Amino acid sequence: MRGRLVLAGLGVLTALPPALAQLPPASPLPPAQGMPPNRTAPPPIQIPRLPDPPPSRPQPAATGQPNASAPTQPGLSDGSTLPPGMSDVPLPYPEDKFPLDAGSVMLKRLGGSWQVWAGQRLVRDLGNDETSAKDVTRLLRELRPTEWARIGSPRPVVEYGLINGRPPVVGGFPKMTTPIDLRAVRVEAVKGVWCLRDDDSILFNFGANRADAEQALAVVRKYGFNRVGLVGPPSAPAMAYFFAALEADKAARPAGGALTAAAQERALARTGIPVPGVGYVGEMLRIDPRKVEARREGAEWVIASGPEVIGRFGPWEWTARDAVRVIQDGRYTEFCRFGSAGVTFFLSNGKAPTKVPFSAQGRRFNLPELKAQMINGKWAVTEAGRHLFDVSGQEEGEQLIRLLRHFQFDQVCLLGQNPKAGLQFLAKGR
Repeated sequence: MRGRLVLAGLGVLTALPPALAQLPPASPLPPAQGMPPNRTAPPPIQIPRLPDPPPSRPQPAATGQPNASAPTQPGLSDGSTLPPGMSDVPLPYPEDKFPLDAGSVMLKRLGGSWQVWAGQRLVRDLGNDETSAKDVTRLLRELRPTEWARIGSPRPVVEYGLINGRPPVVGGFPKMTTPIDLRAVRVEAVKGVWCLRDDDSILFNFGANRADAEQALAVVRKYGFNRVGLVGPPSAPAMAYFFAALEADKAARPAGGALTAAAQERALARTGIPVPGVGYVGEMLRIDPRKVEARREGAEWVIASGPEVIGRFGPWEWTARDAVRVIQDGRYTEFCRFGSAGVTFFLSNGKAPTKVPFSAQGRRFNLPELKAQMINGKWAVTEAGRHLFDVSGQEEGEQLIRLLRHFQFDQVCLLGQNPKAGLQFLAKGR
């Protein structure tokens, strides 16, 4: 079936019509391992002025070479191994990729999770989703890539495979695909987040990370990727990936165009936080409190909304479950994150909750006395000279003060043992 998917949210918005589903990203997580060095965080998005694009960087030489005897794409009627759109486009950042031997790809059941391995490398942990784990295994075996690459942090938003530095070409279509108009694909700010899109659809939502969005655009142009495929159910895809198809782009263009794209904009699960007089700042993720859960990831307990981790609690299961009860009892519908220090808070239908959780430890502050100033050579938001929040500079500090006063937040609460093994968030006490 050649379905029309619409991808957005943390990444991915699917199944329009009749329903919208999104893959939402970015939660307060530590930086992902394996990210390219020296990448700087993009400036916060504001309205009406947008920050300048990140400067291009020369790409360093690859540290390893793929297997010279690796397989090429089989079974194409014309013998092609390159899509027509492939070009020599420089990438702004080095690719986050690793060698992969498709012949060693296997499915394992370890620690209660379904995992996809390539030799000694864990490629993907699918938890209890056996069907998606089998589909990812089958995909890697069929594409037979010699390298696998990812874009997005703290977890991949989109992935792709290469065969000796060139994209594998698919003669047919996976079950769920969306076309990419290579003539119109671009990076664009939509409601305070950076999206990869064309005229007909929003393909991926990279949140506040403009660098990842620019990298995805360059990858599409360099390798001529003209399709996006999904693995897993449309409402919660386990993987989204670029691939190149031999069929002409126009053959798959669906009706809807601008109307479909407008519907996607309204349904974005991840946007900026609207602050009057400032514009969009930070990130706001829509959540369903009934679906927030505590689960174990490796050696620690986390609370999550679908694939998005909201807080990490180390080995303390009971504090993670207590945090889930707080979110569900408060009926929070948005989880927000602002600034370089990762200040977080919840909203209920766009408004600050007025009920402070009894189990949270609160530290009050006086809104009229807040000020952005330098302390020991570093910028901070202070209350009458007392340090409250770290900020990257005066502009971020003033934005944070405007945000606090807009929502009338006047205290910091903590669920858990400490900020590194718990969830610290703003609250409105009165």
